[in-house]
Parts: sequence; C-alpha cells; structure tokens
Amino acid sequence: MSPQDLLNIVTISISTILSVGAIILSIWFYRESNKQNKETGLMQVDIRNAISKLEHLYDRTFTDTFGALKNQMDAMQKHIFTSSVGDTNASEPNQLRFSILGCVTEKNVMSIDELCKNMTGFKRTEITETVYSFHRDKIVDFDGTTIKYLKKNEVTGNIDGQS
Repeated sequence: MSPQDLLNIVTISISTILSVGAIILSIWFYRESNKQNKETGLMQVDIRNAISKLEHLYDRTFTDTFGALKNQMDAMQKHIFTSSVGDTNASEPNQLRFSILGCVTEKNVMSIDELCKNMTGFKRTEITETVYSFHRDKIVDFDGTTIKYLKKNEVTGNIDGQS
C-alpha cells in the first residue's frame, strides 16, 4: 500500500464519519423543530382563547359602561328639564333669597314695587313673604311698602343679618 492509498482511505473514513454526524444532527434538529412547532401551536390556541375572553369582557364592559352613561344622561336631562320649568321658588329655594338680598344690599332703601319689577320670574306673594322673613330675622326693616337694609343689627349685634 502506497501512502497515496493510505491517505485516500483516511480521507474516505473521515468523510464517512462527518456525513454520518451530519445525518444524525439533521435528524435531531428535525425532531426538536417538530417539538417546538407543537408547543407553539399549543401557545397559539391558549392565546386565541385568552383573546376571545378579553374581547367578550371588553364587549360586556363597553355595553355596561355606555348603558350606565346613557341612564345617567337621561336622568340628568330629566332633572334639568323638569327643575327649570314651572315654579322657580319651588325648584330653587335659595335663588329668590339671594336675589332679594342682592337687590336690597345694592340700593339699601327701595319699595316693594321696585323690588318686584327687578325680580322677574317670581310671584309678588313669594317676594313679599321672603321680605317678611328677612324682616323677622332682622336683616331688613319692612313696613309693607318700603324695604330698608339694616347694615348692623342692633338687637342681636350681628353684622349684615347673620344669625
């Protein structure tokens, strides 16, 4: 055997060993990739189920939220439209008191007729009753026709009609 033949035999045996190793590695990579594909498929199913649950929850929450918002809007509109129509004194009890006090403190002395002209939207009897209640509370002096604002209450010592 010549050295050339010996070198050919060694080269052939190394090539055979490497080819067998390559075949073994390709089979191993094939099995591992199949295993990973199966795991990925299972994860996709889990993700798809979780997404469908989230979509269902979102739809239900969206429906509930906008249903509640619609109910609140209807209630607010109902309150606004029913409270601003009709008897103003019944729907806004303090509005008349504040308006009368504003007019009386601005002018200090005025007649009941002049006050009724300034107070639109209220009945004369309501205005007169409120002025009498101020008179009882010693905020104003009222003789039936003239209203005089008392800056300092001599009876109780309170300023500006505070009790």
